[in-house]
Amino acid sequence: QKIKLGERIVEPHHLWEIGMPRMMASNNWVVSAKKSLSGQAMLANDPHLEANRLPNVWYEVVLKTADRYTMGATLPGLPGVILGRTPELAWGATYAFMDAVDSWIEECRDGCYKKEEAWRPFQKRLEIIHRKGKPSLERTFYENEHGVLDGDPFCPGFYLATRWSAAESGVQSIEHIARMWEVKTVEEGMAHLGKIETAFNWVLADSRGQIGYQMSGLMPKRRQGISGLVPLPGWKKENDWMGFVSLEELPRKINPECGFIVTANQDLNVWGKAKPMNMPMGAYRAERIAEMLSEKEKLDPADMKRIHYDTYSHQAKRFMEKLKPILAVFPDTPQARILKNWDYRYTKDSKGAYLFEQFYKKLLKKVFGGGGLGHPVFDYLVRETGLFIDFYHCFDHVLLAESSPWFENRKPEAFYKEALEAALCAKPRRWGEVQKIFLHHLFFQGKLPRILGFDRGPIAIAGGRATPSQGQIYRAAGRLTSFVPSYRWMTDFKEDAIYSNMIGGPSDRRFSRWYCSDLKNWIMGHYKRIAIS
Repeated sequence: QKIKLGERIVEPHHLWEIGMPRMMASNNWVVSAKKSLSGQAMLANDPHLEANRLPNVWYEVVLKTADRYTMGATLPGLPGVILGRTPELAWGATYAFMDAVDSWIEECRDGCYKKEEAWRPFQKRLEIIHRKGKPSLERTFYENEHGVLDGDPFCPGFYLATRWSAAESGVQSIEHIARMWEVKTVEEGMAHLGKIETAFNWVLADSRGQIGYQMSGLMPKRRQGISGLVPLPGWKKENDWMGFVSLEELPRKINPECGFIVTANQDLNVWGKAKPMNMPMGAYRAERIAEMLSEKEKLDPADMKRIHYDTYSHQAKRFMEKLKPILAVFPDTPQARILKNWDYRYTKDSKGAYLFEQFYKKLLKKVFGGGGLGHPVFDYLVRETGLFIDFYHCFDHVLLAESSPWFENRKPEAFYKEALEAALCAKPRRWGEVQKIFLHHLFFQGKLPRILGFDRGPIAIAGGRATPSQGQIYRAAGRLTSFVPSYRWMTDFKEDAIYSNMIGGPSDRRFSRWYCSDLKNWIMGHYKRIAIS
């Protein structure tokens, strides 16, 4: 109660007036030699990031010497290939929702903080922000072993200091990414990728037919019984982090009996001694990918590409199982028939997907906006944050339950019926009509006339929140963003090549022929072949 907050989650004039950070969502999977039609291992990956921008987040590269190569994708300016392959090894990444951020309560006065019974000075960091046509801004940040202080330590009081475990990283991560040039086996690759300081789920495949998975990231060791969820007194030494968990304790797996490994931001704690993931995304995408990989005894590159573009939703199927008995007693309207016969696919032409989304949004609002958060707060969270985008499965646990305090002594069927009545009043529309994005140039942000060609669109997006080909468009931190496959790629060790497409092109120059050279491939589901001649 005594803490002074510089950045408030709940403001008196407008509750929850802060956008949720944009997390990363992605799919990756590997298939072993015994499960592959070619008799060689295969790997596929599609990072789901902000796609409504140009140039693309990713930059494709081929690095070649007399006897070796690396090909794949990196971020411009980073000295290494983040997603890619060499002659012997391939690797791909998804984001791991590791609990790597904690806060501590600091008692401050005279520019110092209390530690046990002593007072220690904060480290000062001066940042100068140069502004065009205006005076420069100077800001001083105060830091200690618990991170950055949210407040002025010269004003006596209690403040929060917050630390992200990877905030001081960089050199070690770059070193191990660079070392992937020479790595030849899954085991070696796991040893290097596991030492990267930011949390990722890495899948690997090698030319010997092996496959593996390794989580990376600095997971803090906390004292027994402490979760890190609640800020603790910083002046007590026992509340400090006690180093980091080793990569061998993090979730990992090699050569499972089923012949494949899938990660899609789901809970993977079961694969490790440590339990680093505290807010993963739902398992729907991973379940669907695993289902498709299990359908055939032997898989080929066409299967990998088909999974990339799959729009089937296990989430929708589960809700419809509860909804269909209610639909059966509803008037036989065109809208009701569309929803009854829907195949749970979020294709661009699907009217069932549109009507289901109307139902789902109404249901969320009735359960969590009515007697729960309140309509003003709920509307703001849906309109301006990614809370219901990133962590929808947490809300699904309530919505799919037989009873919950959120239902306020009512049966869940009552909420379903009310949400369905409202949803079926909507005029059916094709999913692609409402799911559209513009690719705006990152610098000009749509301010230039369309005729100049810096922007592209509108582009209809297939997929939903729970489909392998994810398609989510929403606002966060005050602007429109998206979770869409920004880059799709796969490789089969039967040949020295990768197949890929991206939403954009490899050049950031508007008048280059390569500015949006891959966009049509991305839309149509075609792949270009990149190979060593």
